[in-house]
Amino acid sequence: MSQLAKNSTAVIIGLLIFIVAVPFIIGIIFWQNSRIDAQSTLSNCNIRNGCILPGGAIIQFTPPADVTKPFNITMRQVPASVKRISIHFTMRNMDLGFNRTDFKPQGNGFWTAHHAVLPVCVDERNDFLGDLTLDGQHYNIVFSAP
Repeated sequence: MSQLAKNSTAVIIGLLIFIVAVPFIIGIIFWQNSRIDAQSTLSNCNIRNGCILPGGAIIQFTPPADVTKPFNITMRQVPASVKRISIHFTMRNMDLGFNRTDFKPQGNGFWTAHHAVLPVCVDERNDFLGDLTLDGQHYNIVFSAP
């Protein structure tokens, strides 16, 4: 293979990586920025008893004693107009990767998310943020796991 062919191959591979990487990075940036624009932050929220969101919906879950185990999340009194609900867990000043869990409607304003998992922190912190999204509206839920 000639030197020109090797250089052309390297340029093509570099361009392909660039074409794939740039949209991916831009998407990550837009996603991170959308998470910051929360409608409300629920900091005095007891997730075990249930937290009332603006609009009246109630989210409730009990993080497991072993944070590596999956758990279920329920929402009640969700308005009938809501079409999509998801939650993403993170920590303040720490990105723990993508871990979105989607809720499924059960009827009568009741939604569930099965097998949610909290991200594991190597610093052994237990202060979490739940970035809850209802049809594009973001709510931050501050809570601690056991």
